[in-house]
Amino acid sequence: MKLSKETLNLFKNFAGINSNLLLKSGSKIGTISAQKNVMASGSITETIPSEFGIYDLNEFLGALSLFEDPELDFSEKFVTIKEAGNSIKYFAADASVLTVPQKEITFPEPEIAFVLTASTLALIQKTASVLRAPDLSIVGNGDKLHVIVGDKKNATANSYEVDLGSTDKNFRVNLKVENLKMLPGEYNVAISSKRISRFQGTGDLVYYVAVEADSTFSF
Repeated sequence: MKLSKETLNLFKNFAGINSNLLLKSGSKIGTISAQKNVMASGSITETIPSEFGIYDLNEFLGALSLFEDPELDFSEKFVTIKEAGNSIKYFAADASVLTVPQKEITFPEPEIAFVLTASTLALIQKTASVLRAPDLSIVGNGDKLHVIVGDKKNATANSYEVDLGSTDKNFRVNLKVENLKMLPGEYNVAISSKRISRFQGTGDLVYYVAVEADSTFSF
């Protein structure tokens, strides 16, 4: 088996959420942060033959990077990464020591929904880095819907604001910028007053991000 570029990109993205990854038989993969405030899942083009635990996903990706175009041969306790007579025997981690999703999320009926374009997401992430802003607020004032990147604890901190359209609801949804670990792309965003948000990307790629406790919903 060889891993596609798209699969490697998804692995790298998931490594930013949690270094643990439990590959299960099939093509669906998922991860959850150690704090349990970010969860993601999606599908890869390859079919994993059997369950295989990875304790340090960045280390695993580093092992793959030692080869130009490696072949992976999975067995019960290890995977052999090989190419042109060279190989690495990479041992599986026991599932019991990994922080992994235990069940699928049943997402409640959302009261807020909008499309976040790829360019807007990229600008939000870039601006947050430049301004060293820790917070993203999605705000509805009964007329306009906009997002604010800044520091909600500092009224004089630099901030960035972008209009996302219209809404007839009043709310202020706060998210931590550090939890916005999505792959580049466009997302259909849904937010529930039960303090959870969903970012639905291409295909079945989805991220669930916890809404901060100081968020307010006036509906």
